Amino acid sequence: MIGGLTLVEFSFDRDDYDRRDDYDWRRDEAREQAMIDEMQREAFEDDFRRDAERDRQEQAVREVINNDAIVLTPEQVKVINDPLMKMDRKGTVRKVTRSSAVPSGRSVIKSSRQFTNMGIPLKRTRKKTKTDRTMSKCLKMANKKFRKKNGQLRKGKTMRDVMRHAHRLCRKEK
Repeated sequence: MIGGLTLVEFSFDRDDYDRRDDYDWRRDEAREQAMIDEMQREAFEDDFRRDAERDRQEQAVREVINNDAIVLTPEQVKVINDPLMKMDRKGTVRKVTRSSAVPSGRSVIKSSRQFTNMGIPLKRTRKKTKTDRTMSKCLKMANKKFRKKNGQLRKGKTMRDVMRHAHRLCRKEK
């Protein structure tokens, strides 16, 4: 007791008073907002491209209809309405095949069925590390602490609390 004041010692866990947590939600919100803005911008650009293509097609049809110098024969109308007929820059009309696209290397290998019985994976899987195993164990412990028997989170607890506790346990196990 000093001068009529009682001093009380407060102990706290250093990890509970971590200012970085205050900025986590701001960073997450900024990321979400950036993703939303990017999606809206892409949707706007898609709409703009679609409208520009439609306007270009309408302009071409308008030109053919309104220009008296353009007279189409029945064969030309047939070629125009056939989606497999294309005209190159020289004016030559050719029939195109639908399989003109070049397949990717992976699809060629898959379709050849060459490696089916050899046990060679076509796609590599991610390597599991010591941290992954530790984090898995810590998440089980944190979930056990923060969840009820029926699997619901305890009152006032969120997945953020579970993950924060699991990371804390992982740091302590290193």
